[in-house]
Amino acid sequence: MTARKTQPKPADLVRGEAELLAAGFELQHQGLELLLAEMRALAAMMPGEDSRLPTDAEVEAGFDNMPI
Repeated sequence: MTARKTQPKPADLVRGEAELLAAGFELQHQGLELLLAEMRALAAMMPGEDSRLPTDAEVEAGFDNMPI
């Protein structure tokens, strides 16, 4: 007498895929949380921006009066 292999139910397959996706999202979330913490730590160590440099708006305003 041989044992028959039963086919997995579609719901079980979908549930397994959903669990894999959830695990992947959780790992991505953990990695992004670590990256955010590193960025905040680096930002705290960086000096303030130089106010002598023109802002993006000031640079763009200089292009508005260019001849065509």
